[in-house]
Amino acid sequence: MKYVLLLFGLLLSAQEKASFYFDFDQDTFNPKQNELFMSWLNKAENREILVINGYCDWYGTFEYNDTLAYKRIHTVQEQLKTKTNSSLFFSEDLKIKGFGERVQTRKERRYNRRVDVFYKVIPNKTIVEKPVVYDDPVVYTGQKISDDPKPFKQIDTELQPVDPEELVHLEAIPNRYANAKVGDKLVMKNLYFYDRSGIFVPESLPVMEELLAFMVNNPKAKIEIQGHICCQLGEDPEDIALIRAIAVHNYLVANDIDDSRLQYKSFGSTQPIHKIPEKNEKERNENRRVEILILEN
Repeated sequence: MKYVLLLFGLLLSAQEKASFYFDFDQDTFNPKQNELFMSWLNKAENREILVINGYCDWYGTFEYNDTLAYKRIHTVQEQLKTKTNSSLFFSEDLKIKGFGERVQTRKERRYNRRVDVFYKVIPNKTIVEKPVVYDDPVVYTGQKISDDPKPFKQIDTELQPVDPEELVHLEAIPNRYANAKVGDKLVMKNLYFYDRSGIFVPESLPVMEELLAFMVNNPKAKIEIQGHICCQLGEDPEDIALIRAIAVHNYLVANDIDDSRLQYKSFGSTQPIHKIPEKNEKERNENRRVEILILEN
């Protein structure tokens, strides 16, 4: 996983992104989205497809949404194939990933029901016909996109309206980064990941949104995202600290923060808050963290 995330981080600075949205619990486009997708697909330009990512909202089980994300990717992928060897081709290092509901990059659920296509426009590219090899679409939970997901019951089919009072309340909450100065380092408190991964738990979304709001409201700000781990001295063979720093980086880039404003770095276990081995779970939680260093503001 760390190599995939690292590759994402390297690619994002030199690529364009197109996002395509799906209705609730659907893996095919509605007529309007299909029109938008075909308009993009038929552009008169040569494009190299680099990455295809699929997402879902948080209704349903992890297993259900993992499968649904890959079904949505499959829909887009099949349409892209119709243009291969003419105006579009797949990178030899094409990366396909279904995140299901495990990564929520937008507050409104409808914006999380989507597929993102990252690509590069290649002027005067001569397309040489060659067979395209696709990754085996097996989700890491063991499900395949050919399997029909079991219906998930007790779900609302309509989006709930946004309460204006709630928005006013949210905007009134002070941003911890608002008064940060160059050289300040802030811990992203309550930022949690699934075990040994760079996947945020849903409860961490407000923490990410707070950092995103700061970057949006302070367009001159530049930061370094620093990853740390707990529990073990020496090297981390899985480089979890780096993976998690990259995950924060990728969330910001996915929300239109320019990559030139972001750096990321892993410190492993070299800068613990508490001496290793830690005495209790509280100390371990404080050592395994992501910090934001303000470089410019």
